[in-house]
Amino acid sequence: MRKWVSRVTKTAWLRPALIAAALYALMFILLSAVATPERYDIQTGHPAPVTIFATKDVEDTVTTQKLKDEAAAAVDYSYGSIDSTVVNQVITDFNGCYSALISLREEGLTDFDNISDQRLEEIAVKTGVTLTRSDVEAVCTAGSDTIEAVFNEARTLIRETLASTLPEGQEGAALSKVSRDLMAEGYDPNLVSATVAVTRATLRPNMLIDEETTELNRQRARDLIEPQMCIKGEAVVREGDIVTEAKYQILSNLGLIKDANFDLMLFLGIALIVLLVLAALGLYLYLYLPALLREPRKLLLLSLIILLVLCISVIARSLNTYLMPVALGLMLTATLLEPRLALFVNFMLGFVASLFASASTGVLSVATFSTMVMALVCGPFVVTVVTHHVQRTSMLLAGVVAGFSNFITTLAIGMINSASMSSVLINAAWASAGGILSAVICLGLQPLMEWLFNLVTNAKLLELSNPNQPLLHRLLLEAPGTYHHSIIVANLADAAANAIGANALLARVGAYYHDVGKLKRPMYFKENQIGDNPHDRTDPRVSTAILTAHTRDGAQMAQKEHLPCEIIDIIKSHHGDSPVLYFYDKAKKLYGDDVDISTFRYEGPRPAGREAAIVMLADIIEAATRSMPSHDPQKIEQLVRKLVRDKLTDGQLDRSQLTFRDLDTICNAFYTVLTGVFHERIEYPDVKLPPRVEPLPEAPEKDGDKEA
Repeated sequence: MRKWVSRVTKTAWLRPALIAAALYALMFILLSAVATPERYDIQTGHPAPVTIFATKDVEDTVTTQKLKDEAAAAVDYSYGSIDSTVVNQVITDFNGCYSALISLREEGLTDFDNISDQRLEEIAVKTGVTLTRSDVEAVCTAGSDTIEAVFNEARTLIRETLASTLPEGQEGAALSKVSRDLMAEGYDPNLVSATVAVTRATLRPNMLIDEETTELNRQRARDLIEPQMCIKGEAVVREGDIVTEAKYQILSNLGLIKDANFDLMLFLGIALIVLLVLAALGLYLYLYLPALLREPRKLLLLSLIILLVLCISVIARSLNTYLMPVALGLMLTATLLEPRLALFVNFMLGFVASLFASASTGVLSVATFSTMVMALVCGPFVVTVVTHHVQRTSMLLAGVVAGFSNFITTLAIGMINSASMSSVLINAAWASAGGILSAVICLGLQPLMEWLFNLVTNAKLLELSNPNQPLLHRLLLEAPGTYHHSIIVANLADAAANAIGANALLARVGAYYHDVGKLKRPMYFKENQIGDNPHDRTDPRVSTAILTAHTRDGAQMAQKEHLPCEIIDIIKSHHGDSPVLYFYDKAKKLYGDDVDISTFRYEGPRPAGREAAIVMLADIIEAATRSMPSHDPQKIEQLVRKLVRDKLTDGQLDRSQLTFRDLDTICNAFYTVLTGVFHERIEYPDVKLPPRVEPLPEAPEKDGDKEA
């Protein structure tokens, strides 16, 4: 049993879940289509075919990175402490190379121009210095005193350089200084070149770069550079301009280039927005209208209303952002579903429609803010109009109210944010037209949706209350007693529903139709009989079957005429599963006490709503009071309360949501109506009237008489 209940529960939630998933997917597709910008075939180094504007704020990554690299390159190196041991190491190495060169003089080289490259490499390995042929010749041909002098001078310059610190990376500058100083002393250039070659091979900095500190300083310089932004609405590239790498990268980041990666963040944002909006709607329904979650038909209607409003808003947005008929969702939801839900749906649609506005005017623009505020302000006014005026033409009044509210709202916001009154007035006029457009579209869609979803609305109920409706007209002609009985029941139900705050119009119209099943066999019902009663010669069980069938027959007739489900429910349940006591008593007298009372009960179901329960009570009370021999007010009140108590005791009102206070109020309302129906009248005297003598009318004059 527990598994079966769990399976039923899962099945009950499956259809609402599927509807929600479909609504989510369609809203996501619609918003994505509106928010996704047009893509262009653009290449770097080619002229732009059109002027392209940024669709949102985006960073110019190429320019930003260039500025960061320049800032980092401008940062000087950071160095560590001075290494005092470097001087001795450099001088030692320098002396070693000098000794190797002196030994090279002892080899007796003469043909310097023909020294092979291999021999030069051998010399480089031996001396540790890379020399040219000219350098070798200068070393081998110079005098001993000259060589010693030049190298001593170079040694002194090296000591001086290292004494004043030689930072890493500045070795080239130090070598140039050594070369200039030696040349200034008048030494042979080739000998100076050889000496500089030895210095280059042995010289090392005594203050090394601190790589970690240097990189840290460079990173700080990079971080100080502000990102270069392209603002939404700014021209990224103008028609005919050459597309640079920076401009191309901006367009690529905006998703405006064909074959480029799509804007993932944009679609993720849209997905989250739609999810939050629908989650809020679902939570509202769960907390305040849980019954609607169990009616897939109405959930489907709500989804259709939301999608229709958004689609029409997209079309209207192409003309003007302020023309979007957001109030259409408010009007349709209030008239077809629930006024409380309409206010929430209106705010939700206003928020989503504001995203449409921001697609062209920018986030937090005046149009975006105005769209949300218009939805918030006009909601209570429109709901008040459509719920207190049941005629379809009242929708035009609601449109005028919405238009006026939109006009004032847009005008006020425009006056705060703009100095140009002409543009503000134009926007306000468009907003006013959007409210009126909502009403016009609603007038066209409301009857269609009522028919498609078989809904009961105030306007639909007014149409069904017309006596010329097929079933009511037949009832008047074929079962006049039942028709007049239904009229009194309708008056009772209307008064009772008004007294407890139920839907009085639904109760009245449901009472009009509650007995239409009697059209199948009208003469088997007492109110339509004149003298002959076929039940006098019919078995009580057959009579019961005929009587109890009129609820089923009525529901079938109502379904054939496409009456709303709420009316059909009243027809089915206006007797609940009450027993037909008259024929049950008759059967007991004929067949004894073993008669099963369950065979004398109506099929049910018991009333599940307040209006259906009121019609049940009004039906039994009207019939009972009509059969009273004396319509004394006190006896009427006693009978009313007794019949209501009997229905309560029999469990017929268990599902009706009526409270004991409601039942007491209903009894008082019934009593007031019935005492008015069965009021006392004076007895008319039997007086014979004398004949009335009236003068004969004068004969009309003839034309000849006039001429005479």
